[in-house]
Amino acid sequence: LLTASDGTINATGNSHELAVSVLPSSFSKLAVSLASPQVNGAAFTGTNTLTAQDAYGNTVTSFNASGNNVTVSSTLTGTISGLGSGVNNVLNQAGDFSSGVANLTSLGLKFTGTSGSGTFTFTPASGTAATSSSITVSPGTATKLVVTGTGTQTAGGSQTVTVTAKDANGNTATTYTGAKSITFSGASTSSSPATVPTVGATDFGTATSLTFTNGVASGTMVLYKAESSTVSATDGTISSTGGDRLSVTVSPASYSKLAVSLATPQVNGTAFTGTNTLTAQDAYGNTVSSFDASANNVTVTTSLTGAISGLSGTNKLSNAGDFVSGVANLTTKLIFTGTVGTGTFTFTPQSGTGVTSGSVQINSGAATHMMITGNASQNAGESQTITIRAVDASHNTATGYTGTKSLTFSGANSSSSPVTVATANGIDFGTSTSIVFTNGVATASVVLYKAESVLLTASDGTINATGNSHELAVSVLPSSFSKLAVSLASPQVNGAAFTGTNTLTAQDAYGNTVTSFNASGNNVTVSSTLTGTISGLGSGVNNVLNQAGDFSSGVANLTSLGLKFTGTSGSGTFTFTPASGTAATSSSITVSPGTATKLVVTGTGTQTAGGSQTVTVTAKDANGNTATTYTGAKSITFSGASTSSSPATVPTVGATDFGTATSLTFTNGV
Repeated sequence: LLTASDGTINATGNSHELAVSVLPSSFSKLAVSLASPQVNGAAFTGTNTLTAQDAYGNTVTSFNASGNNVTVSSTLTGTISGLGSGVNNVLNQAGDFSSGVANLTSLGLKFTGTSGSGTFTFTPASGTAATSSSITVSPGTATKLVVTGTGTQTAGGSQTVTVTAKDANGNTATTYTGAKSITFSGASTSSSPATVPTVGATDFGTATSLTFTNGVASGTMVLYKAESSTVSATDGTISSTGGDRLSVTVSPASYSKLAVSLATPQVNGTAFTGTNTLTAQDAYGNTVSSFDASANNVTVTTSLTGAISGLSGTNKLSNAGDFVSGVANLTTKLIFTGTVGTGTFTFTPQSGTGVTSGSVQINSGAATHMMITGNASQNAGESQTITIRAVDASHNTATGYTGTKSLTFSGANSSSSPVTVATANGIDFGTSTSIVFTNGVATASVVLYKAESVLLTASDGTINATGNSHELAVSVLPSSFSKLAVSLASPQVNGAAFTGTNTLTAQDAYGNTVTSFNASGNNVTVSSTLTGTISGLGSGVNNVLNQAGDFSSGVANLTSLGLKFTGTSGSGTFTFTPASGTAATSSSITVSPGTATKLVVTGTGTQTAGGSQTVTVTAKDANGNTATTYTGAKSITFSGASTSSSPATVPTVGATDFGTATSLTFTNGV
């Protein structure tokens, strides 16, 4: 309604004013009004409008964004979304403006990016753009936690770590504040002792209270296991992932102790097999790769009885190269030689804490010898059961020596009468016999026949029982009395005590001397195939041995006892018959005539005076046997015939008168 006035009069009322409808001019520019602050990543709230205007600021209600697209940008770093169709930062739909005004709140304008203060510019395809006043974009709600700190630390040492709550765009979520229950993870527990990493006094895996100020908190973190770990934090709803975690390389602390791992079982006298390691560690069980055994010798001992060898210092690790990166490989090196069984091995450094292994079973090594055990004495012809053990170099039973083995036994002699070879399981010594071993042990039944002290041994061709520690010393005793054995010297002299070596021996069935034989309890009668008498023995009975002292240690010395044969000379045998047992008969003995005791003259019983005959003179012993030892030229005087009377003529032998000695030559007593 247009009106006018001169100060006094004016046009008032509808009948006087001019009614005029003023229409907006054509579109010229945009005008924007944005509420502040807004939240990063969230649709704008409050009153947020963009108005299409003519050059005079009138709203151009006909503005159509589909014909004049409006692009939105910002001085902040990030992205604009929530608008348009397919292009989130462009108003390009007919309905985006209603009566010339775009309601940016309902359209869903959103800024996602760096928080802070900045402006937003709305630029039409045609016309003048509009820039908002400064808008504060606050961080969004915390969607993750970011852990920061130092990338390296020493086991058992500490560092301060910072936990920052951030929104989805990495902006510190300043509204995340106050006490929060944060659980840390990503670092391992140390092995020895098992020590859980901590923040503050709280173990990883257990919630600890951290106080956040404007989205930031800190705590003291201690890690114990040497490793490359990735530390994460979570409050149950949000957590650290990917690059938001803290990567920390934890180095071992200084050397403190040893740790050992030995495989079981092992073999006596043989280098250990399997995995056998000795590790230098810090106080938390981390391997200390710089450990040098040449500067810190490690001595090895064991609860078993025996010796340690095979190491650089025999029973010590003493070389710089024994440990490689903190680990000593004991396989093919460590050797235990001694008594088998279950025991432990202790590794003691000069400096630091030693370590004792778990129980290790030491089994016997390969069989290198045999050991025979049994009774120290046995009677000839009787058996005893002996035990044969296959043993290793340390005398442990070699349990792996098992099954049927061919053994040859030796060390015992055959008996003399009869000749009888010693046996094992019925097989002669010197001949292989099958013996069954179970876990290195076997038995055999041994029969020995000769009374003697022996060392029994056995061999399978490769290993044997040698030396007193392996052989079985057996004293073989005679069996009970069974028979007599006689040995007489020949020739002997008729009527004289026997000379030379003449013995009668009491024996068992195998020809061993029975030293306990007593003739007073078992009389021995002597006879001969020669005609005559036996004397010189016994008490009152000349041809009987019947005195306790006749036998000494089982042997009767017939020479000293005075054995004598008186009778017909010649060759014959002598038989010694015990009251109980088997008699013994000598070989043929020649009994020579005794010394000449008389001369026997023989010839023709008649002859004519002055005629001659041949007479024979025979020297004989006391028993009438021709004394063959009476030989050579002898001076013989004959007598017994008278001198004739006329003329007086003396009888003669040869040319020598009776009564006068004449020389006669005797041959074998005649």
